Amino acid sequence: MKLAARPRHLVAGLGIAALMVGIAGCSSPADRQEGPAPEGAGQPTTTSSDPAIAALLEEVQGKSDLEALAFFESLDDMDLSDAQVIDFFVNLPLSDANQEIYDLYNSRGFANGAEAYPRAEMVDGFEWQSGMGTQITGPFTNQALKLPFSDEYIPLPEGPIGDPDETYTIGLLSGGLSDAWIANYQDSVGYEAARHENVTLDVRDYNFDMAKYSTEMDALIAQQVDAIVTWPMVESSSAAPVQRAEEAGIPVITADRTSGYKDVTSRVTGNFPANGAQNAMYLVWKLAQEGGGEAVDGNVVVLGKPAGSTADNTRGGFFLKVLSYFPGIEILKYENIDDNRQASAEAAQNAFATYDNIDAIFGADSNKAAVAAQAAEQAGRMTRANGEPLIIMSTDDAKEIFTLLDNGQVSVNTPYTPLIGDVQMRVALNVLAGNEVPRDVATPNIPMVTKDGVKIFGLQTLTPEAWFEYTFG
Repeated sequence: MKLAARPRHLVAGLGIAALMVGIAGCSSPADRQEGPAPEGAGQPTTTSSDPAIAALLEEVQGKSDLEALAFFESLDDMDLSDAQVIDFFVNLPLSDANQEIYDLYNSRGFANGAEAYPRAEMVDGFEWQSGMGTQITGPFTNQALKLPFSDEYIPLPEGPIGDPDETYTIGLLSGGLSDAWIANYQDSVGYEAARHENVTLDVRDYNFDMAKYSTEMDALIAQQVDAIVTWPMVESSSAAPVQRAEEAGIPVITADRTSGYKDVTSRVTGNFPANGAQNAMYLVWKLAQEGGGEAVDGNVVVLGKPAGSTADNTRGGFFLKVLSYFPGIEILKYENIDDNRQASAEAAQNAFATYDNIDAIFGADSNKAAVAAQAAEQAGRMTRANGEPLIIMSTDDAKEIFTLLDNGQVSVNTPYTPLIGDVQMRVALNVLAGNEVPRDVATPNIPMVTKDGVKIFGLQTLTPEAWFEYTFG
């Protein structure tokens, strides 16, 4: 069935407000930011749709070092929700208190790239709570998984959608099934499709090859599928294929990453800015503890995602923004590394060989954090000269990282779930059924995970046990 006309970008009555967020789970070397940072960048305008948080963002400007620390600590007395605390740190404006970090943020174009990812408020005021979700067996991997947002977020009843006498074919165009993140993402898409007996999936694996992405998109267009759900690895090179589908009357719904074609029907976005901001929150909190509340000093190595990738722009950019308030924090090295475990291991080993004063390592994905822990063990550097443990920060939800967290080899993890394809599919099916759907659909900012579930600047962190059921791989 083909829709000759369909609702486009319907937002009436849903309270969808534009903000900003961050990009992509597993990142490719080909995913490059286009264009330089705008002239005069460095103080991007950031705010919140929450009046209470907007007021706090105004108040924090101009504060630095111990004054900023005291302000962060005061959040614990303000009766803010966890979502509000994360919102505050995500929307912190860049400070010039730390000139080195200020310059690094601007020289890498984060003022252009980190702020560009779309963000929206949660549809219908949805608030995620630990324990939500649905246990499934992945239809592609046969793995036991728990989808964190299933059924509760943008709910859609089981059974036929639209015209029950019609069969709707949805094209699923995604990266390589050999990658655990992608495979489990596709599991979540397949779960939702299977709940509706008049929906079939046409699965196309472009195996991280954007030339093949274009070819497979054209094949789905020629087949006249009813809608396409896709994980577009690279913004720029996905733009023309997505545009061709939309102009052929086929709604396209992206997840995680966005396409360079901005008139896409709907975008389901991830929580990358919250990943970077929360890792920085943890680091500031931990260094302040070590300094007895009298100093926030430390030397940091960043093992980043591929240069210019949306994942690096957002995770790295929002990490630096929070740290920019503290002149005693030094970035010893910010290295961009392709998504290759061996390359990440070599970068971590080289860092320990080069610097004898590393206090913290930010691994911008769980592989990078895991190999950093291994390299530190091999170098005898898990304990620093001051007797404190090396601070290793991580992002993503691979099961491996939770073992390291339990063992104390990793200090903190900020979840980034691939299990959002069910949300994406429900958006697509609502579009086909003629229901109102927002153009931008946010997924919740999940609180960071710490070994003991401590409270940090008013944010109640999760324990490894509380999040482990949602992990992938």
